[in-house]
Amino acid sequence: SSGINAEYGVISIVQMYFDGKAVIEEADIPVTFLNCVSHSNSITSLIIGTSASLLLTLIMVLGQRILPMPKLLEYFVDGVKGMAEPIMILILAWGLGVAMNDIHTSQYIALALGDSMKVEYFPAIVCLIGYAMSYASGSALGTQGIIFPLVIPVIVHLTDDEEVYLKTIAAACSSSVFGNLCSPIADTTIAGVLFTGCPMLDHLKVMSTFCIPIGVLSLLLGDLMVGLNLYPFWASYLVALLIIVLVFTLFGRSPRRDSLARKLLALVRGSGMARFLSSSSFESSTEEEKTRLIQDNL
Repeated sequence: SSGINAEYGVISIVQMYFDGKAVIEEADIPVTFLNCVSHSNSITSLIIGTSASLLLTLIMVLGQRILPMPKLLEYFVDGVKGMAEPIMILILAWGLGVAMNDIHTSQYIALALGDSMKVEYFPAIVCLIGYAMSYASGSALGTQGIIFPLVIPVIVHLTDDEEVYLKTIAAACSSSVFGNLCSPIADTTIAGVLFTGCPMLDHLKVMSTFCIPIGVLSLLLGDLMVGLNLYPFWASYLVALLIIVLVFTLFGRSPRRDSLARKLLALVRGSGMARFLSSSSFESSTEEEKTRLIQDNL
């Protein structure tokens, strides 16, 4: 019965297929699965599919006596609570997108920018906006819900280059995760602090140590350089990886060992101290002066 229960998850896909099929038959387009799904109304299909899946799940759980009614209602309410925030963010994002479309926000921004900015810089600018918004909101999904209705229509008005579209969308998706990792109001930050008992400032200090350098590398070596077509996207991974390995080799250290940079600095200081101790001015000093000079040079 578990295999049968798992099959109810495809109801949304089936609904999208038949919804799109009705559309493409009227438009005289070849009836294929991809054409049907791409021409379907995804929002309507998701609502119908999830509602039908939920109803059938409740019926199957009760019919197979997997859970009693009180437990089923308890888990149902818990599930609704967990999905309330993403659903509200999605609804607000839809509303924001409709509002921006009605007041022609994208056209205004595109006209205001005009030829003053090259579209090659747009992925890097979107990345910076995503960093700031995700850190301020602490939500990757919320950032995407705000940034997509604003950025995508603007870049469509600025250029017809599909490669720029892909780079801009990739920058929006990747930058929205930044704040979800190191923002003090992110749900992952709060959950991590509560579950581990780690102080908030210590947790943020550790996460920022990793997130900020990686974010800067991603912006400069990824969105900016790839946006300017200085090298292909896969080369940015290699360049960033080499820099990360170099940084960890020089400055990273085990808790029981000093980093390579610290060892080199100690070696330089040690050789300088040896030359100082063997100098004639040090040998002619009194014991008190020698002690003071050694402390001053440490």
